[in-house]
Amino acid sequence: MLLVLLPVTASANGLPTSSIYVSIAGLDDGITHVALLGSEPYPRSLSSPPEALTAALPNGWYVWNWTSYDPIEQPMLFTNVPYPRPFRVAVLHEDNTLLVTDEAERTVGMQTFTVNAETGAISTLGLWFGLLKQFACTFIFTLLIELVVLLLFRFKLGDNIGTFLLVNLATQAFMTLTYGRILLVGGWGQAFFWAFAIEAVIFVIESLAYARFLRGHTRARRVAYAITANLLSFAIGTLFITPVYSALAL
Repeated sequence: MLLVLLPVTASANGLPTSSIYVSIAGLDDGITHVALLGSEPYPRSLSSPPEALTAALPNGWYVWNWTSYDPIEQPMLFTNVPYPRPFRVAVLHEDNTLLVTDEAERTVGMQTFTVNAETGAISTLGLWFGLLKQFACTFIFTLLIELVVLLLFRFKLGDNIGTFLLVNLATQAFMTLTYGRILLVGGWGQAFFWAFAIEAVIFVIESLAYARFLRGHTRARRVAYAITANLLSFAIGTLFITPVYSALAL
C-alpha cells in the first residue's frame, strides 16, 4: 500500500517527476563539485558553475547541472528537465583537476549512476534490481505497519501469520510489477494515471482475502481490519515519502 503514496504526494512535497542520481565510489578525497554534462548548451538559465569546472571541460561538452560534493549526501540528485542525451559526469577536485566519465544514457524515469572516482568508469544497474529494491522497501514498511494493526484488532498472530504474510506478499508483488514498474520507467505522470485503479484492485483483494481466511472474530471485524490497515499504512507512509522515493532509484 505504501508505494501508492509516491505519485499522490510527489508534487506537494516537491519531489522530482524523474531523476538522475549520481553516486561516487572509490577514493573521494579532495572532490569539491560534481556536474552533469550535455553535448549541447543547456537550453535554460543556469546558476554559474565554478570557473575551474568550466575551464577544464572537454571540447563540445557543457554543464547542465552541478552541485557541491558532500560524501554524506549520496547519491546526488539531478532533476533538470530535459535531460542531456547522452550525458557525462564531471568530478572536480580541490587542485582543479577534472575527471570526466564516458558517455552514458538515461533509460528509465529514475536511475542511479555510479562513478568510480579513480578510473572515471560510470555504470548503472538494470530495471529488475530497481524493482527488487523497491519491493523490499515497500514490503517491509507495509508489514510493520499492518502487523501492529493486526495485533491492535486482537487477532492471534500464531493463527494468522501465514495468511497475513501471503496476502501482503501477493499484493506487494502485484503492486511492484504493475504500478512500481510504471513509476520507474515512465515517471510520476504515468504512475499517477494508474495509481488509483491499481490500488482499488489491491484494496478489494485484501478485503476479500482477510474476510475469508483470517481466523477469529467476525467477518465484519476482518474487513474493518483490512480497511484500517490500508488507510493507516497510507497515512504513515506519507511521513516516509522522501526517503522511500530516493530508495527507489536504480
